[in-house]
Amino acid sequence: MRKRIASGARAAVASLLAGGMAAAVVKRFRAWREKVMPRRDPLLPWEGYSLCSRDGTRIAVRRIGGGKQGALIVAHPAVTGQRYAPLVDLAEMLAAHFDVYTFDFRGHGDSSGILGLGLAGPLQDMETVVDHVREKGYAWLGAVGFSLGGMTSLVHAALRPGLDAVASVSAPPALPDIEPYRRWLPAWFLFLRLLGARFSAVPEGGPLPIDVAEGFPPLPLLVVHGEREAFYSRRDLEMMLEKLGDRAEFWEIPEAGHTELAGRELDLVRWLVERSATSQAGSPARNA
Repeated sequence: MRKRIASGARAAVASLLAGGMAAAVVKRFRAWREKVMPRRDPLLPWEGYSLCSRDGTRIAVRRIGGGKQGALIVAHPAVTGQRYAPLVDLAEMLAAHFDVYTFDFRGHGDSSGILGLGLAGPLQDMETVVDHVREKGYAWLGAVGFSLGGMTSLVHAALRPGLDAVASVSAPPALPDIEPYRRWLPAWFLFLRLLGARFSAVPEGGPLPIDVAEGFPPLPLLVVHGEREAFYSRRDLEMMLEKLGDRAEFWEIPEAGHTELAGRELDLVRWLVERSATSQAGSPARNA
């Protein structure tokens, strides 16, 4: 009897220790995640709601501000979501000049669905948000996108009406070849799931920035590239810029890595404000 009690006690202690260790690991992981990918809600008044894309995916949207003549859509990088703190910081700066709309791409945040390999799904999400904001009757509508958001903003503007200017930050001109790494994708996608993003290894296709660059319409386009960019090749970037020709303004930011503006946030805000003022003071929207 005493042996059974002692054995049970040891098992209980071991269970408590294991539970404590697991809790400590979870706590450390959450602290690390918050450090590398800080999230927050806007400090300015905002409203949140959902839209539905053509394929039935629910897209979570937020609007910061209200009543301004111009609007701006801010599109997040992959994995992060619309609550990514640097993105919210920029959105709040832009809200002094525009009504600002942010959203979660499918597979991120409060949106439904899973993000596949390609831009077909994200383009539907962008289309849904652009059409929704344009229906509100703004005199001008621009977009600033980071990485995935930059790719989607650029391709959307090239293929569909609705946007009057685009700023694309750290947008890969093309997608990398994943075939050599396909066996590792399940583990990688599990790790991304722990970060809060739902991915699938299913190819979805869809045009890429380098595919549409040559036919990009005559509307203001800013391409921003960090000197320390590590997610796409300089060769692909130069090929895309060559196809864009003089239709794009190009900034290379010293010491900046992927999706980093490295102190050029106010310059980006000014660029967008100036393009908005020029468009509204002069001619009708260029891509409406």
